[in-house]
Amino acid sequence: MERHEYATGAGEAPGGTGIGRAGGAGRLLAPARTGLYPCAERLADRFAQAPPEDADALYAAVFGLYGARHLGGAPGPSCADSPDTSWWHGPTAHPASLRTRPAGYRRSRRDGAGPVEPRGTAAGGRHRKPERAPAADQPETAAERRAAARLLLAQPLVTAGGPHGAGFPLIRRHAGWLTARFRELLGYSLAVGPTYARLRKAPLPGRGLPGFEPAGYAELALALAGLAEGREVAAFRPEVRRVLTEWQVLDADGEADRELAVALAPQAEPTSAGPQLAVRRLLVETPVVLLDELAPDERSWLVGRQRAETELFADFLGLEAEIRAEGVALLDPADELTDLALPGTGTLPQAALLLVERLVEELRPLPEEAAPPAVLVPDALIDGALGDITDEHGLREGWEPGYLADLTAFRRDALDLLHRMGLIAPAGRNWVLRAPAARYAPQAELHPAPGSGRHSRPPAAPPRRRRPA
Repeated sequence: MERHEYATGAGEAPGGTGIGRAGGAGRLLAPARTGLYPCAERLADRFAQAPPEDADALYAAVFGLYGARHLGGAPGPSCADSPDTSWWHGPTAHPASLRTRPAGYRRSRRDGAGPVEPRGTAAGGRHRKPERAPAADQPETAAERRAAARLLLAQPLVTAGGPHGAGFPLIRRHAGWLTARFRELLGYSLAVGPTYARLRKAPLPGRGLPGFEPAGYAELALALAGLAEGREVAAFRPEVRRVLTEWQVLDADGEADRELAVALAPQAEPTSAGPQLAVRRLLVETPVVLLDELAPDERSWLVGRQRAETELFADFLGLEAEIRAEGVALLDPADELTDLALPGTGTLPQAALLLVERLVEELRPLPEEAAPPAVLVPDALIDGALGDITDEHGLREGWEPGYLADLTAFRRDALDLLHRMGLIAPAGRNWVLRAPAARYAPQAELHPAPGSGRHSRPPAAPPRRRRPA
């Protein structure tokens, strides 16, 4: 329910800022005194007093600058729409290119399904139109608008001279349509200036700035407001200067772009969002939406609108739906529209994918059993599965030596990635495995054998019968 509470925080009134109520952000920015700097001072005080996790949430609430996040590995078209099928037992998205098991490895739960065809490739740069077959009469304008909308959803700040500047002319060309469409569908506000485009999103948890502590956020808020109003600003912390430079508020010589600073400065007029906006925001910004985690009115709205909404976002953003009994995931066929990649390259994505596969193989309900939205993961199973995959793949795949030497850190970071991708969730001191994780594991046998990994718990011995006296 955590993500739902944040997604409902932004206003749906036309012209609203799309900023939510997390951490009392709206009250902090209420204009008791005019000007950006007095508001920033109150916000900086709140940042300075907040625990790190609350500071991250407050940053997302008042800035709304984060990228969309979607799962990779989309199944074929025949697998996409199965609203009566559970993720636990449905088609998988596990092409052979993602499997890195050693030769000769035998699964305890063998994959009875045939191989999944590998995804095709297409020419073009990042945030190109995804590989969907366009209608024969689709105008070029629609393709341009989709490319511009995808870029903004992935990069809420686009500058003419920045790394995504090649897409800025498209945003400028279709600014009026994009502004109206983002406001209508998501309640987001879009500001387009001569050299920048800034999309202000609704707050979501876990979308803070890497390496930032509460004091850094406080200084960032004051720095932006000070630069926007032409004030003298003291020397910046290294992380604050890095962000201001990345956002191009500061140039290489330390000169400030006051217009861009004004556009980025935190502002808020929060009102509550209805079920329509709240669910749409979760669909386009988060990897998966489970019906069980929505409020009753949101759940009813989504169940009645699943196909209509997925068609809408296929047209607007090129996202394709995976509908299951537990919920909906919007997937990007181009595997681009995400700030984190899973599947992905590198030690953590590879290990996390293998870990979630092992957990599903051990914990997935049998086809004749009820299919819950999530199942509790025994703590020892995580350690055992991670030990197995590290032994089997660590040296052979060239995984980072630091992780191989520190399994505690390896476990922490792998679980964090799976959590951020919506495949596991905390449950007190334990974890639960969410049903969408099963899309990355082979389909289950009707009668699977018990686990046999070197670090796995041995199967329990059958009870001994007592002889009659």
